[in-house]
Amino acid sequence: MSEASPLFHSFLESPETVRIDPARARDDGLLRWAEGFQLGTAGYRDLLDPDDLFNPEVPFNGLNVLVMLEARARLAVEAGLKKLHVGGEVRPHTQEMIDLASRLYAAHDIEVHLRPAGQRTTPIWFSSFGVFYDELDGGENFTASHSQSYKGGWKPMDAAGGQLMEMAGQIADRTRDLAREAAASGLEIRLAAANDPRILRDFDPWDAYVEVLRQVVPAPLLAEIPAAASEGFRAGFCVEGGSMGPAAHAVFGRLGIPVGEGEAVYLTHEEESSTYHGLGIVEGVNHGVDPGKWQIYKHVGAQEQLRDGRCHVFFIWDPDGDRFNMVTTAPARVARAAEDAGLEVDSLDDERCLVFFKPNQIYFLLTALKIGALADAGELGDYDWIVATTFPTSMSIGEIAQNRPDGSLATFRVPVGFKYFAELVGSLEAQTAAGDDPARATDVTGVESTFGARPRLLIMAEESGGAAMGPAEPTKSRNGVRSSLAPKEKDAMQIGAMALCLAARLHRGGLSFAENYLELLEANDTRYRFYERRDITLFDESLAGDERVNAQAAGNRRKEATVAYFASLEGRDPVEVAEELGARLPAEVRIPPIQRIFHAGDGTFIEFEGQWFELRASGTDAVLRFYMEGRDRQVVASLNEALARMPIPGA
Repeated sequence: MSEASPLFHSFLESPETVRIDPARARDDGLLRWAEGFQLGTAGYRDLLDPDDLFNPEVPFNGLNVLVMLEARARLAVEAGLKKLHVGGEVRPHTQEMIDLASRLYAAHDIEVHLRPAGQRTTPIWFSSFGVFYDELDGGENFTASHSQSYKGGWKPMDAAGGQLMEMAGQIADRTRDLAREAAASGLEIRLAAANDPRILRDFDPWDAYVEVLRQVVPAPLLAEIPAAASEGFRAGFCVEGGSMGPAAHAVFGRLGIPVGEGEAVYLTHEEESSTYHGLGIVEGVNHGVDPGKWQIYKHVGAQEQLRDGRCHVFFIWDPDGDRFNMVTTAPARVARAAEDAGLEVDSLDDERCLVFFKPNQIYFLLTALKIGALADAGELGDYDWIVATTFPTSMSIGEIAQNRPDGSLATFRVPVGFKYFAELVGSLEAQTAAGDDPARATDVTGVESTFGARPRLLIMAEESGGAAMGPAEPTKSRNGVRSSLAPKEKDAMQIGAMALCLAARLHRGGLSFAENYLELLEANDTRYRFYERRDITLFDESLAGDERVNAQAAGNRRKEATVAYFASLEGRDPVEVAEELGARLPAEVRIPPIQRIFHAGDGTFIEFEGQWFELRASGTDAVLRFYMEGRDRQVVASLNEALARMPIPGA
């Protein structure tokens, strides 16, 4: 085993050539790592060593990343890409990775665009927007989003700011080729100087971003914030020590919303922290910093601040700003009704209770808010608005769009991964440019939808916590070369701004989020009210070395067997499948009539009468996800638990 000596010198202000000799390629595991390397739904994520960038016992190390970036650079040159952005958040070694990518790309004569000097972080949505707006050829962000701080991540994107599609597979293949070359005869990789003139610190399109945000969030909604502030309204935002602190100041400042102690908006956990201030570590176990997890939303100090009257609502952003959640209060008298409606309720004091919302329920509220705002402005009928979700996202969001007395809006579903939303938007942009009437899209099951001549994305929502909204009119890039109907990446700044507007409006009206939610459920006769996701962990991702390899192999066997079993049900006779599942499940578990079983892009989807189920393997974490939703809470819970526990041959 190598002693993991440094391969390169970070921030070196002179060129250097890195040589990977065959012994190091073999002994440090480069070849073995490369054989399994791939880019998933959110790029590449894996274990790193916070204390040692070159530790060969973990996969996200300097050697492996160096080869991965060289593959990206060579493909970029072959494709004629000239300008790339590089950004990142705060996890360990992020600045070293940004430096490495910049110098490597510059050595390939690629112009690199970084944040201005002194500005270390870039939220993922800002990377995406800036790549589009500044008319670059692509870019990337070093982030593992909401994952534990001991995981590293890399998310490359195309010229539109969306995750790579075709080139993702090419990068994985080229990485394997380079690893094999290194192991056979050695590999040399050139790095430019850190101060090379091809590395520019000019990536800063805040004014343009905020102008688009003003089009996404209607002016009457933004006006609710200062009006509510004058009545004493306050909102806290936890930024988890990540990239959203500077972003919040940049955006809210341009919107005229003061940020700070005593203002309408204040931030917590603002100081940059590569360990996220220890958030998500409960009883010694690191659960990551996904704001949708109870280990986060119940342990960020929200309850105390709400109890003490410091704020009226508490919002949470993850470190790269693509996930969002909130902690709210409601009158104690509505606690039972809120709980009966599927909301999570805890006690707070004699007069109030705490009400926790899941991302699905937040998007349900915000979809209704945006539809209402467009209707009030007379713009709802001027465009062909689309409510888009992933297959395992709550169907209640689609019901908001469809159960309207003045006519339903279009809905569309895509597989998990925001790149599929980006693909949908790109297709609609091309059809719009060509003058197609109506614009169309076909889902992964072969069902075609038509949208009219002016398709617009009202919301694109993932149940895991990521979403984005599009403006009424297409966004133009800096020089007018490009046009965009909607973001190509999740944008929790948009979602945070919309939720802040709703909080301000509810405060002025004397209503809680819970009461608003209950009203909407009844007004829309919502059928899909109870949603459940069970995550089955496949192996401990904090393990390293051979112990990790063995645990991962066992976990992969279980994953492959489970995925294969459910995939074997796809397309079969529903009655036959119901009988087979009935024979495998406990006798007391009732199986509703099955209407259809199909492949939803990356998982098996079963449409029951009045509810649905999906099984899929996560593309970012070592877990199997079991989703179910319906109107009867007990049926949803019991059937989903039974399917998650069902014995699988070979698992």
